[in-house]
Amino acid sequence: MRLATTDPGEGTPTVLLHGQPGNGGDWEPVSSRLRSRLRVLAPDRPGYGRTGGSAAGFGGNADAVVALLDRLGIESAVLAGHSWGTGVALATAIRYPHRVRALVLIAPVSPNLPSAAVDRLFAHPLLGPPATWLAFGLVGATLALPPARRLAASTVPALSAEQVAATAARWRSGSVWRSFHAEQRALIGELPTLAPGLASIEQPVTVLSGTRDRVAPPAHAKDLIRALPNARLVEAEGAGHMLPQQRPELVAEAIAAATSTA
Repeated sequence: MRLATTDPGEGTPTVLLHGQPGNGGDWEPVSSRLRSRLRVLAPDRPGYGRTGGSAAGFGGNADAVVALLDRLGIESAVLAGHSWGTGVALATAIRYPHRVRALVLIAPVSPNLPSAAVDRLFAHPLLGPPATWLAFGLVGATLALPPARRLAASTVPALSAEQVAATAARWRSGSVWRSFHAEQRALIGELPTLAPGLASIEQPVTVLSGTRDRVAPPAHAKDLIRALPNARLVEAEGAGHMLPQQRPELVAEAIAAATSTA
C-alpha cells in the first residue's frame, strides 16, 4: 500500500497517524505548529483520503508506514498516533523497532483492556456493516445542517465550518464506512495480539490523555503507562477525545519534546 502524504519541513522525521475515520488533514492544527522545527509526514492511512483502497489492520498499517519511510529514504522516525492510530504506532514499534525513535500516543487504545460494546457492535460480521452504514449516514446528514456544523465548530474550535461540511459529505457517501467497519474488526480481533509485545518497546513513549475522554477513557492511557517500560503520562484536564483539534498546542509540544529526546 503506497500511502499518500504531505512532506513539509526539515529536521527529525515525524509521522502523524490519524484515527478512524479520518485523513492526514486532521493533523493540520498540530502539523502547522511543527513544520518550522520538524519534517512532518501526515499520511492518509489505507482506506482513507487520497490513499484510498482497502483498509488494513494494525500490522498492515505498520507495513505501510515502513514502506513510506523506505520510499522517502528515512531510516527512522518519531511516530505520533491518535486513537486507532496509536495501535499502528505500537505495532510498528513492535514489528520494526529499529525504524522508530520515539512514540507519542494521543487518546490511546490499550491492547490489554476490553473494547466497548459499541465497538463490538460495529465489528460484528453480520450486524456491523448495516449498523456502521446507518450510523455514518445519520451523522453525516446531521452534520450537513448549519446548526450542527456551528455546534461542532464551537466544540472543536480548530475545525472550520468547511472542514465539518467536507466530513459530512464524505460520511454520507463513498466507502468511508467500509473502512471504519474493517478497522473495527481489527480493533476487536487484532489489537489484543499486540499486548505481549508492549514490554519489548524500549523507546521513549509519551502518552496524552484527556480527562473527559469517553471514546478512549483515561484507563487505557494508564494501562499503557504500566505496560510500557519507558513511558510518561500527560493529562489534558477537561479535554475529550479529539486532542489534536482541542489541544493542538499541547500535542505539538509533546511531539517536539519527544523528538529532542529520541
